[in-house]
Amino acid sequence: MKFAIAVVASTVLAVASADMLQINNPTNGTNWTTGVPNFVGWTGNCASMGNDSKTVKVDLVNGPANAVRYVATLGALDCSGTNTRADMTVPNTVVSGEYSIVVRTSPQQSYTNSFRINNPAAPEPAAPAPPSSGQPAPSSPTTAHSAASHAASGAMFVMVGLAATAFQFL
Repeated sequence: MKFAIAVVASTVLAVASADMLQINNPTNGTNWTTGVPNFVGWTGNCASMGNDSKTVKVDLVNGPANAVRYVATLGALDCSGTNTRADMTVPNTVVSGEYSIVVRTSPQQSYTNSFRINNPAAPEPAAPAPPSSGQPAPSSPTTAHSAASHAASGAMFVMVGLAATAFQFL
């Protein structure tokens, strides 16, 4: 009985993690340019999504991990089988800056770490000037958390919870 529950728990964990792609490009430090093909690379597949896995939407987002904002749809990718790469072109309307990609897999979406997009025609807006009151500007935290790290920690939390629940019955 204990063995059967352990097998079920490990199967649930494997299924839960199998549908989430591990994006390996773009990564932190990658520079993309608008108007030219850039590639999204991944490991894993999302075949369990059925026919929907052949056209999974890829969106460009920005902002802090707790308030990610949609910027543009870059296209769709086929993660139903052995494909591990898809070319995407960032529209010329996107200004230079830091962005992430979200691949709309189901039930768990897949995020990249932040990376840089350069648009020679639309440089990044200048940072606001510091206050002139003579007081030093408040400092901000130096550690940035990407949407990917929050998604990964959420997925891990779910998997640990499932495992703990299964082992309760041992």
